[in-house]
Amino acid sequence: LPKSIKRTAILLTLGISLHNFPEGIATFVTASSNLELGFGIALAVALHNIPEGLAVAGPVYAATGSKRTAILWAGISGLAEILGGVLAWLILGSMISPVVMAAIMAAVAG
Repeated sequence: LPKSIKRTAILLTLGISLHNFPEGIATFVTASSNLELGFGIALAVALHNIPEGLAVAGPVYAATGSKRTAILWAGISGLAEILGGVLAWLILGSMISPVVMAAIMAAVAG
């Protein structure tokens, strides 16, 4: 049973990380065009990340019995969002036009 829980924990961490990466891009793009809206989006996403972190930490804790490891993995999944925002900043910089913003939001939304 612990092996299957560990596999679940790894896949869940990877899935949440892949989900968080485009959220970081969307947050950066929004804040670049409208700082007030960007802060609102950042707050909403931060609140949204609390249950995601718990969803990652639960299986990790069940597999390892370590609270420290569970918190670490939850943090790693959240770092993907920061990486998305930093990557968007490095690539786009200040080139955020309404057309670019619309295209990025459409891509992030799926």
